[in-house]
Parts: sequence; structure tokens; C-alpha cells
Amino acid sequence: MMRVIRGFFLSWLVLLVSQVQVWAQAPATLRGRVIDAETHQPIPNAQVGVADNRIGTSTNDDGRFALNIPAAYAEGKLTVALLGYKNHSQKLPPLPGPELLIELKIVPAALGEVQVSGSVLGIVREAVAHIPQNYPVRPTRLEGFFRESDKELDKGQYRYLGEAVLKVLKAPYTQPKEDGEIVIEQSRKVDLLMQNKTSMLQEGWYAGPFIPHRFDFVHNRLAFINEDDFKHYEYKLADLTTYNDRPVFVITFGPKANDKSADFEGRMYIDQQSYAFLAAEWHRTPAGIRHEFMNFDAEERAYRIDYQMYAGRWHVKSVWYNTIGKGLMGGRLHHLSEFLTTAIDTTQRPAPEYIEKAQFRDVFRQNAVRYDSAFWKNYTTLLPPEQLRHALRDQDRQQQAEQLFAAQGAPASKAPSKGLFWEVLGRLRAGPSGGLLALDATAADISLSFAPESSAFLAQAQRRTPASTMAFSNSNLFNGNFQVDFTKKLSAYYSIRKVRGDFQGLGMEIGATYEHNFNPRHRPIMGRIGVAYFTQRVGYSFGTFDNTDKGLRVVGTKLNADEISVAVQKFTEGWMPRLGLGVEVSHHLEIVADAGLLLPWRTRSELHLAEESGFFLFRNEVDLALPAAGATVLVNNAPAAAPWSLGRPVLTVGILYRLL
Repeated sequence: MMRVIRGFFLSWLVLLVSQVQVWAQAPATLRGRVIDAETHQPIPNAQVGVADNRIGTSTNDDGRFALNIPAAYAEGKLTVALLGYKNHSQKLPPLPGPELLIELKIVPAALGEVQVSGSVLGIVREAVAHIPQNYPVRPTRLEGFFRESDKELDKGQYRYLGEAVLKVLKAPYTQPKEDGEIVIEQSRKVDLLMQNKTSMLQEGWYAGPFIPHRFDFVHNRLAFINEDDFKHYEYKLADLTTYNDRPVFVITFGPKANDKSADFEGRMYIDQQSYAFLAAEWHRTPAGIRHEFMNFDAEERAYRIDYQMYAGRWHVKSVWYNTIGKGLMGGRLHHLSEFLTTAIDTTQRPAPEYIEKAQFRDVFRQNAVRYDSAFWKNYTTLLPPEQLRHALRDQDRQQQAEQLFAAQGAPASKAPSKGLFWEVLGRLRAGPSGGLLALDATAADISLSFAPESSAFLAQAQRRTPASTMAFSNSNLFNGNFQVDFTKKLSAYYSIRKVRGDFQGLGMEIGATYEHNFNPRHRPIMGRIGVAYFTQRVGYSFGTFDNTDKGLRVVGTKLNADEISVAVQKFTEGWMPRLGLGVEVSHHLEIVADAGLLLPWRTRSELHLAEESGFFLFRNEVDLALPAAGATVLVNNAPAAAPWSLGRPVLTVGILYRLL
């Protein structure tokens, strides 16, 4: 019995010790308050970082902060920084513990001892030249928060709010033409506009999650740091001060006098020692707003970005994008997008697969991946600079976000219904196409005479038709291919085909297509198989003739235009099985190529008459089957059918664009 009791006691002791170890490894909370050393007033928006800013947060309006410290960083160093103040640094105290009181001392506003040699533009050129030394020259990955919102200013109501965790894959800064990729890890959204939609008119923001690429002015070499555009800008040295405790040049830029080509105006912060761009804030000029050609009457379009040091290079830290103006529906809107980096990874990892990548033309509000509010509790953020007063972790904004999400009253995994019309529109794809038709045409002399009974109209002509083995056809976006996807694999389509060249005519296909993805884990390559009902007219024009008979009717159709064109054509009707391939270029765009085999069951020769004058929407035309009363067609001086006919092969290449 004593042996059993002793064993039970030892087991309980081991369990207790292990539990204590677990408790010891759990994150402890560091709390503190940051005040001005002279005035003893609280300092909001100060940057609080631990372990070289691997984790961090910002102070609230009372100067207070709270940060969970993982056990791995318990021996790290605490830093507090804010523009205009001297950095504070100390070893982390034992945790948990009482609230720290941290006093920041103001640094002089200007460093007048620093001498600037050369022109201010020379400083900017020097900073551009040092980009390969200061920024990553190989691919890097950022992870961070993203939020975008639309607010109706007149009503004071949000229309839309989206939040996400993004993986941002940055291309090397030596490759300014290559932005990189975006992966939306988790997201949630409230779209009151979609829920209350009453018309087809809608406004949406494209590429919001791409702001870490689009507004990275260093990587993209935006106009105000681009050699080709320097001639449009005037640069001035506004100040010599510090930024995050680093001496910087503060340089303002804007259009030269009477220059209408400069799109931007603002200021940038350049490190005095390394010539690295540390931050910039700018807005579009009135000319810059006009140059965007947006369907949005913008009053303001402003941007801010700052960078942080990691592993000897500067990386994007935070991005802020703000626009105000009148939308398509008349009301004044405020759109705000923000991104904040929470982690940086410089290791070389495989690029994300195609299906993971967000596309530039994806509308973020249609992203189906969702998360619940507990998601935000799993991350802490690096702090925005002093200029970003509307930070992602701001308590008021976060509370508003939670209220909007809670107001949905629907499970997080189920999106609100869009209605039947929008459901159908979301399944619709359309686009132009071109193709080749096999044509068996022999050269021949054809004479035509058409004089309807009891009519003054007369068409007489003689032509020599060419020999041909092929005809080209095409269709455009508005009069071309339309496809409705019933499922991801099965769809129905309607296509109009127009033959062009020496021979001309209209055709049509109505059919069904089944697609199978041979490459499901990468860029989709679709195998396509289908069958269609097929009609095609191929004709040869005999010219345009004056019509003196205002009461002319042909098989019940009134043709009273001043001019009427006449052609001889061959009509073919049948079935067409098809095989093909499709390659998805983006989530919305697919290039398809199909080969069909025509199986005709009926052909006939026709006379085609069409009005050529008057308003084109009201012009009549008619196809008259041959032989017909009043019509004589001679081929090489003998009655015969039109000396051309369609062959069996039909090749088509087209584009299918998903409308929503």
C-alpha cells in the first residue's frame, strides 16, 4: 500500500512540476505607460518593440500599452521610439510585474551642424543609387494585417469593411518592374452594399490587398524618385532632423511652376548616413487625379509608407492609403486601406502555387475564405509611425469593426445571398474569338439576275469567284461568345461567328462543354469536350443596287431602303463535336482553343438581300432559298448550286472573361 501511495505521490509531483514548466513558458504580459519627460503628459502612438521589433505594439491615447511576451524573448531588450524623441532602451524586467513608467526626452528639432553639399535633387539621386545597398536584392516574404473600409460621409455609415492576414511576396528591389505576389491567408468581411443591393450599379475597390506592392514607392520607382520624371518636380530641403532616432534629410517635392505632368506632391525622409528612404507621405495633385481616369470624382488621394530595418536591409513596415470623393451613386465616400507588417522572412522558400495567389483584378469582397474574431488575438503588431494615427490596432476602430461584424448575425462560414440575378451574372463568361473554317471553293464565273414579280427592283451582275481552301471567322465581345457555368466543370454556351474576307456570312453555335482540370495544384490547364448545334452561311457579294421600289417585299419582309446589297451564299446546318484545351491566365481570364468536326445534315443555296441605307438598327435583311421566282443564278453559264461548301474541320481560339 505504501508503495502505491508513494508512486501516486511521485506521479502527482511530476505532473505538478511539468504544469509549472508549462505555466512558466506561457507568454507573460508587459504593461507600461509612456510620458513626456518634461511635461509628464502621456505620449500616444509611441512604438514599443521587443527583441529588435520582432513583436511590438503602440501606446493608446493615455500613453499605455500591453504586450504579450513569449518565453523565447524574456531576456530581450525593450525599445520605445517616436519621431521627435530620443529612443528609450532597457532590458525587459521580470514578468509578470508592475506597470513600467517610461519617460521620453525630446531631441532638438533640427541638426543645424550638418552641411548639405550639392543640390537637394542630388540627395534624391544618391538615395536612388543606394537602393541595391539598402533594400533586399533577393525575394523576401512579409506577413501582416490588412484592412479596407468604405464609409458614406453624408450618412456616417460604413458600406463595407474587410480584414485579412496577407502574405506579401516581394520581388528584389533591383527588379522594379516585378511587384511580386499576394496570398490572402485568412479574411473576413461585411458588405452592407451587397446585402442591400437594389440595382445593377455597384462600386467596388480593386486590388486593395496589393497596397504593399502598389504604394511601395522605392520598389516601383514612383515618378518623384524616377530619373525620367525629375524634370517635372521641384525638390526642397525642409529640415535636418531625426526619424526613429536616425538623422534624416526631410525633402519636400511637388510640381514645378506651370507643370501639368507631375502627379504627386509630398515629402520623404532619407537617412543621412546610408541614403536609405525611411518613409514618405504624398498625395496626388489635381492633375494626378485626372490622369488616373477613374469612375470616381476624387477630392483627395493620399498615401503613406515607412520601412523598418531587418537583417541589414530595409523592408516595408506599414502602408496607408486614403481617398475621399463622390462615387457613381452620388454620395461622398471615404475609402481607407491599411497594411501593417507583423513578420519578415528572408529565407528562400518556394513561391506559392497558382491557386493560392490573389489576382490584381480579384475583388477582395468576393474572397470566400473567412475567419472569426478570435483570429486577431493570435497576433501582435509592429507599430506604425507617428503619422499613422489611424493604426490597425487602434481600439476605437477595432471596436467599430467588431460591431459591424457582429451586426451580420450570420455564421462566419456562410456568405449573404446575392439574389438570383447576381448569382447568374457571377456564372457568366464572355469574350471574343477567332477561327478557321475549312472551305472547298473552286474558281467560277457566276452571273446573277434578280427581278421580283410586280416590282421595279432589278439586280444584275457577273462575278468571278476565287478558289479557296480556308475562311477566317471572328466574333467580338458584344456579339460573340457567352458561356454560363452550371458547375465548375459543366457549362452551356452561345457563340456567333462572322466569316470575313473574299467570302462572308454569319454563323451560330449553341452547345455544352465539360472541362476537366489536368493541373489542379498549379495554373489550371483544362481539357475541354463538348457538342454543339452548328449553322453557318458563307456567301459572295455581287454588289449594292439602287432600289426604286419603295414597296418591295421579299418572302414577307419589307425592303424599302434606297440601296440593297445582294449576295449568293451557301447555308450549312449540322452537329459539331469538339475537343480542346483551356489555360487560365488569371482567376477571371481563360484562353481556350477548340477543334471541331462538322457533321452536316442539311445544305442549300440562298440569295441574301440586305438594306444598306438608313439607321443600322432598323435595317432589314432576308435569305431567299434558291431556286426562286425571279432569281437566276448561272455558274459557268449553266444553272448550278453555289460552287463552294464548308469542309469538316473547324478551329477556334478565344478568350473567356468572368464578369464577376
